[in-house]
Amino acid sequence: MIEETGTVMSVEAGFAEVETIRTSSCTSCRARHGCGHHAIAQVSPANRMRMKAVDPLSVEVGQRVVIGIPEDTLLQASVWMYLIPLLGMVSGAILPSLWTESNDLSVLLSLLGFVGGLWFARHKANRSANNQDFYPKVLRIESVQDEASPLLFSP
Repeated sequence: MIEETGTVMSVEAGFAEVETIRTSSCTSCRARHGCGHHAIAQVSPANRMRMKAVDPLSVEVGQRVVIGIPEDTLLQASVWMYLIPLLGMVSGAILPSLWTESNDLSVLLSLLGFVGGLWFARHKANRSANNQDFYPKVLRIESVQDEASPLLFSP
């Protein structure tokens, strides 16, 4: 389960809108100087993200909660968004070479295969938009954000 901590911003029937602050482990990574993700994270001002999460715990606005999504769900989404368009592009480039030596046809069919793979991925995403298995889920409540810390005075 991939987990992230966030603050509940609003609540509606069975769902909570949770705002998380994107954290990055780039500063402790040895490969950060040659990594594109680190460069993008440095210039990106938007580190807050709001998402709709399934709420089985009846949370309230202002509470700090832990939300999670199963690894297999993330893996399945990655396959649809990355692997399917890539396979479409590669197969579109390879198939014409079996019958002809035209590079123009290979380029055209590879582009069509890539666009077709993107279309399949979008179609799958639209069909799964209301499937609650693909939504993050509130796992536990950490605290209420507005709680005051008790002050201890020594006489």
